[in-house]
Amino acid sequence: KKPGPLERAVLRERFGYAALEAPVAYRLLARLFGALVYRESIAFVPGGRMLDVGCGNGRFLRKMAALGWTCEGLDFSETAVSLCRAAGLNVRRGDLSSAGLDDASFDLVTARHVIEHVPDPAGFVREAARILKPGGRLLIQTPNSAALGRPWFGAYWFANDIPRHLMLFARPNLDRLAARVGLAPLEHKTFTTPKIFLNSLDYRLRRTGKPSRKSRWRRMAAKSYVLAARLTGRGDELYLVYEKR
Repeated sequence: KKPGPLERAVLRERFGYAALEAPVAYRLLARLFGALVYRESIAFVPGGRMLDVGCGNGRFLRKMAALGWTCEGLDFSETAVSLCRAAGLNVRRGDLSSAGLDDASFDLVTARHVIEHVPDPAGFVREAARILKPGGRLLIQTPNSAALGRPWFGAYWFANDIPRHLMLFARPNLDRLAARVGLAPLEHKTFTTPKIFLNSLDYRLRRTGKPSRKSRWRRMAAKSYVLAARLTGRGDELYLVYEKR
């Protein structure tokens, strides 16, 4: 899906995608309200080379390639790799530790909902730092163990996702892992949507009938939760960017 005019404007005005065309009116809107929308966008590096770890079906790689990045992917799933290669994407099969990538070869490494599945997160971050160029960036997205709703729901918090998630992290944990390998925090945000609240509620109430997402009142409660999580900075998902110094 191609970005619409507002997204193109935000990418151009706030994230350095100067080659993107956008109507002047949208560019003005982007300057005024760009901090509120498309907040998961990644700053552009001209001629930049990126690696997406856990690239899945390659949708994110295709998007980033269309924005001007030279993209490579890595995934453990043979099916995912086959799909990506059929779409003409440069994707390898395996995990980061066994990929044998060159030192200082990428401007950006993205790991979106990957590190919580990794048995050795410290080794994962160390390897990501090794393959980054000086000034290169590591983006990690992962469930936030300090999320507002986690103590409310306890073992029923949807993003626990046991046994698929091996470890969960709060920002200080990942900051320490990054600091050990020369990565400095550059950007941090949290995000949340009604989904985790509603699914957690279903788990907690052991609902087997109509799901909470189909209840008007529960959806209203979920929207209130999203607002509270945003105001407190305790959303269900961490979005962290580190820079190699």
